[in-house]
Amino acid sequence: MNQLAILHVENVSKSFGKLHALRSVSFDVRPKEIYALIGPNGSGKTTLINNIVGLLKPDNGEITIAGIDINQKPITAKALLGYVPDNPANYPFLTGMEFLYLTARLKHLSQAEIDKEVGRLKDIFPIEDVLNTPMAGYSRGSLQKTAFLASLLGDPKLLVIDEPVVGLDPLSIKIFGEKLQQFSKSGGSVFLSTHTLTFAHKYADRVGIIHEGKLIHEVGDPKKVDLEKMYEKEVHTAYV
Repeated sequence: MNQLAILHVENVSKSFGKLHALRSVSFDVRPKEIYALIGPNGSGKTTLINNIVGLLKPDNGEITIAGIDINQKPITAKALLGYVPDNPANYPFLTGMEFLYLTARLKHLSQAEIDKEVGRLKDIFPIEDVLNTPMAGYSRGSLQKTAFLASLLGDPKLLVIDEPVVGLDPLSIKIFGEKLQQFSKSGGSVFLSTHTLTFAHKYADRVGIIHEGKLIHEVGDPKKVDLEKMYEKEVHTAYV
């Protein structure tokens, strides 16, 4: 195990019947790092994330968060996580603000901490008016923004985000990316999956390419390469 890794994934495999969704996947996410996972539909991105956050249990392998095994000590490990799924939950009878307060309570923040945290986070996106309305009327983008704000509550060490920019307008994508960079510079780490190569190229420190459940390539600094051409080459080679 890499003692410096915030997220350590080692030889993780997961099958559903005859479908091998993940095949001995191994990688680390370091402190203050944004790691983006890219790959075709059905390549295993969401399955991997579901294993990382403890929604699924791998058939083989090990996943640790800051050295804590997510399957052996799930409550302790999950307390270090902020998670945004690919389809954020909609609680139609709650306002976005009530959802943030509920999430903060579940993370055992005191009332003073909740007021401070929510007050700070609600201004990241210009959606304060939206946060005071029922989530039943939220667009995909508003749900995504609200889930992201909730993931930042409680000072997580690691953010895990599945398709972060789906449903977001260009300005919100920019705000989202810059907030991730700010989070990493302040000591946090980020693991995200995305179909948007331009987002990975601009904001990630490292990129992994997954295909048919295998991590087939890693890019040390995506800003120094033509990520689109490299992606096409690696996936084409894997198909051949």
